[in-house]
Amino acid sequence: MDRTPHEIVNPLSLSDPIGYSHALVVTPGRTVYIGGQTSRRMDGVLTGDSLVQQFDQALANMVEALRAAKAEPTHVVSMRVYTTSVGVYRINLNTLGSIYRRHMGRYYPPMSVVGVTELLTSGAQVELECLAVVPDVYIEEAPEEASRESVEEVDATFTGEASDRGRD
Repeated sequence: MDRTPHEIVNPLSLSDPIGYSHALVVTPGRTVYIGGQTSRRMDGVLTGDSLVQQFDQALANMVEALRAAKAEPTHVVSMRVYTTSVGVYRINLNTLGSIYRRHMGRYYPPMSVVGVTELLTSGAQVELECLAVVPDVYIEEAPEEASRESVEEVDATFTGEASDRGRD
């Protein structure tokens, strides 16, 4: 299920949203807050040597916490990624995007990536948190007239590659 019961808003007057949405109007429902998820396994041991490996496990943990609260990834209305290495995160955007889609589907809520000097869990390179709203009643998405879909592909400006996008 990649469709959300919430209304995604991506105004044509803003730049293309790449892997996220600019805004989201929440359908009334039950609010679920997911606290900081790192790549810790059930036994408390941090797994993964790389940021990519840790992101994969942290995202799996976040989805597990959502489901335990009777929520789904499509109910997420806001997500934050904290990382100790924005540069490594940026270099791995394509891989991280694939991992994201494996866990979350092709639904892109408003998100932010925040660089931090360190995280509470020693050795953690990434920590995720989100807010989800499980709707009281599923409402079909209305067609968006002055909005557009999120762009799934990572723009070359983020990866440092030259881009001809927007040039004639």
